[in-house]
Amino acid sequence: AIFAGKFYLLFSFLFGYSSNYIIKNNKNNRVRWIKRCFALMFFGLLHAALFWHGDILFMYGLFGLLLLPFFFRKDKTINVWSILIYSLYAVGLTLIATLLFAVEQLLQEDINFEFSLSQLDGVMLNGSYLDSIFPRLDLWIWGLIGSGLFLQGGLAFAAFLIGIRAARNSFLTDSAKQAQLKKAGLFGLLLGLPVQMICATVYVSNEQSNIPSGALYVGSLMIAFAAAPFLSVSYVWLVLKLISVNSKFVTLMAAAGRMSLSTYIGQSVIASLIFGAWGFGLFQQLQMWQLLILVFLIWLTQLYIANSWLSRFSQGPLEWVLAMMTRTKSKPLDGEPINTNL
Repeated sequence: AIFAGKFYLLFSFLFGYSSNYIIKNNKNNRVRWIKRCFALMFFGLLHAALFWHGDILFMYGLFGLLLLPFFFRKDKTINVWSILIYSLYAVGLTLIATLLFAVEQLLQEDINFEFSLSQLDGVMLNGSYLDSIFPRLDLWIWGLIGSGLFLQGGLAFAAFLIGIRAARNSFLTDSAKQAQLKKAGLFGLLLGLPVQMICATVYVSNEQSNIPSGALYVGSLMIAFAAAPFLSVSYVWLVLKLISVNSKFVTLMAAAGRMSLSTYIGQSVIASLIFGAWGFGLFQQLQMWQLLILVFLIWLTQLYIANSWLSRFSQGPLEWVLAMMTRTKSKPLDGEPINTNL
């Protein structure tokens, strides 16, 4: 209810928002944006093959290329497209979820929604690291087509567009916009939280039942994703509110934000060593409460590493590689410091 489907929209919004720092309303900067998108796709492919089949970088790079026709369009045009894309996806996902449930009820004896375990599960338990690469790629390809493009793609792209529109108006830094954001945040809580609680309850109850319904599984996810933007807006408002109340707490996380690419892939490297049979072999060995503790330990470790790294260098290691891949020959990078120490 709180996490699933919400934070990838925040990342998508910030991805669109940050594009303004690269494009800077200058058509000549489109070349650098294209380079950046292909670089993200390259990182995403390596990430998916070597560490985690849930990679999002490839899709961001792919959809980032689709932003090119929108960078210099009017605000009204971007608003119309973002609303249209979100509306079509929200209605479409809800209709598909409803149809799946109806089909399952009508054809209970003739339809089977059971899901088989992936080959990667067996490799994680007993295989080698090299054995895990192709099963991981197979899961990633189907996940990219299914969850990535079908379930998340349209909503992520709408968030990209909203991010572009917000950056033009300095929405996150203009104090005059905060009243408008507060209204949207409160509305998102009132509407989004009840829907997410219902979907989460249906999802968990279905998973724990003796005969789980495939339609309820897919349907609860789809409706939760369709309503996710409401809570995502609320989270933006709450984070900005937290900054105004106690900025020191948020400042502790700033280093990880500045090293978001290194932190993101670093999590997968750490988790691969913890859970894989080639590491500590804890795959399917921990209870949920143990996993939650582990998550926070990994998070705190990465915060410490990020702060330590940026106390010596101006960029994270993968951020530096990305900057080198997207550097223009004629001039230094716009808005990104070059680390002469590396």
